Amino acid sequence: MMKKKNVRPYSVTQFLLRSLWVTIPVGVLFLIVSIYSFFEIQKQSRLSVETSVAIYQNELSHRLGAVQHFIDWSVVHDPSINAFTSDAHMGDLRQASTDLRSRVSDMQYSTGSEYQYFLYWNERELFVNASELAMDYSTFLDVKKAIIDNANSDISISERYTWTPMMIHGKAFLCYSLTYKSHTFASVVAFDDLIKPLGSVTLGKYGSIIVKNQTLGTFFKTAPKPSGFTSVFYNSIDFPGSEASLPFDLELYSDLFSNYYRIFFLQVLVFSIALIIILVTGGYMLITYRKVIRPIKLFSENLSRLDSVAGDYPALDITDHSIHELNQINDQFKNLVHEITRLRIDIYEAELEKNRFRIHFLQQQIKPHFYLNCLTTIDSMLSIGEVDTARRMLSFTSRYLRYLFQADKDFVHLSSELSHIADYINIQNLRLGNSIDYTLKTSGEYDSVKVPPLLLITFVENVVKHAIPGDDILRIRICCQKLVSESEDARKKFRGSEYFEISICDNGQGIPDEIIDKLSRQLPISESGEHIGITNSIRRLDLLYSGAFELTAGNMESGGACITIHLPYLKD
Repeated sequence: MMKKKNVRPYSVTQFLLRSLWVTIPVGVLFLIVSIYSFFEIQKQSRLSVETSVAIYQNELSHRLGAVQHFIDWSVVHDPSINAFTSDAHMGDLRQASTDLRSRVSDMQYSTGSEYQYFLYWNERELFVNASELAMDYSTFLDVKKAIIDNANSDISISERYTWTPMMIHGKAFLCYSLTYKSHTFASVVAFDDLIKPLGSVTLGKYGSIIVKNQTLGTFFKTAPKPSGFTSVFYNSIDFPGSEASLPFDLELYSDLFSNYYRIFFLQVLVFSIALIIILVTGGYMLITYRKVIRPIKLFSENLSRLDSVAGDYPALDITDHSIHELNQINDQFKNLVHEITRLRIDIYEAELEKNRFRIHFLQQQIKPHFYLNCLTTIDSMLSIGEVDTARRMLSFTSRYLRYLFQADKDFVHLSSELSHIADYINIQNLRLGNSIDYTLKTSGEYDSVKVPPLLLITFVENVVKHAIPGDDILRIRICCQKLVSESEDARKKFRGSEYFEISICDNGQGIPDEIIDKLSRQLPISESGEHIGITNSIRRLDLLYSGAFELTAGNMESGGACITIHLPYLKD
């Protein structure tokens, strides 16, 4: 006979904790390293570009300043330019041109041959190319025209001593010219040549350099700026020209990873390690499934058979010796069944308590002395021969009692509740000699709105019993209207955008502050039995609407009290 092998129970908690302690630190570490790497790459890439551009701007500013100073001094003091006079012979002019080209050649040696120089003598409309021409002839003619037009135009002092961008044949140039007496000396440089030093800055495949100023806007760019998903991987850096004494602004789009592939590789390496760990964890979870989840599924299938098992529940064996927790569940199953039975009994007792509360509420509405007074009043009317009045009194009283004893539902129509109040007011007026002025403001569309029975009569009876009017007439006003929720909290409370408002106002002495405070917090008004009808009404509203109602009380400035009730708008 084979010896039965002892199987060690596995703990579900142990499997889950191991998986948790492996997965969470890896995920957190990967997230932290990835975020740090990304921002470090972005920071270093941006710093590299900013440093390169700052050096470029500083050097360019010095070159433009040197060219500007050369033009300013030459047009005023250079003998070769001053030799262009009206009494000069052609030979003198040729020699002056040669001397000027020699001086410009020396200047180009220090600033660069990309800066081209031109002299315009307006007395004889002579235009001299003072440097080697590095542009096609059609472009030269347009440059010549622009320099002549600028020399003959009236421009302000602030515009005269500045480099001016201009577009010729779709190509951007930077021009500086100065006119002194009849001589205009100018320098022109193409933006293609100005931007060449920035070629050492690695911008990436979709990187670009955009040049713009306030007058022309964007007038030069090496490539369109990145757009769409590609723009996520590019830095956008602005370099205002005013900070570097340049006549134009720069906007650069550079690749985040262009200069820092090692850091990016580090991030990829961390990701790969995290992926391997996750795969290992996945294999561990697969083992967990076989050792834990699958036995639990078998256990669940056994539980599903309980519906078909007759007799006592513990008769079904649902143990599984491979999992320690399932063995514990089997031991606790009986307790679970007993707990379910107890909960069912509690629910049944709660329903009975609700019904007892309804009966108690109805009993509170039956006040023997009120009905005895009604019968006594009817008897007195008959004894003195007021048969018609007694008949009216009897009709109101019978309708009042009929509604009272038939109000055994959770909800009735608003029209029925208001008719009941009207009967009560008529009874009181016949008894007390028309001492109550009752006003109702409502609409026929609200007749089928559902409200709890005997709710409003409680507050009306309280007014008749306790209110002391300032004159001989007690005035009671009831207003009913539908409102629309404006706040999200109100919509959640009343479970819809619409709710119903009922207000009961009088001209009595008002309500004490302590009672107003208790009503606003929906607390019992009195523990001694006084105002028991209102206390029961608040409890009944809480049972019927599960807290989805509002009851507020206050005193009006004109005198008297006002009770306002907000209920969900329920309608047949």
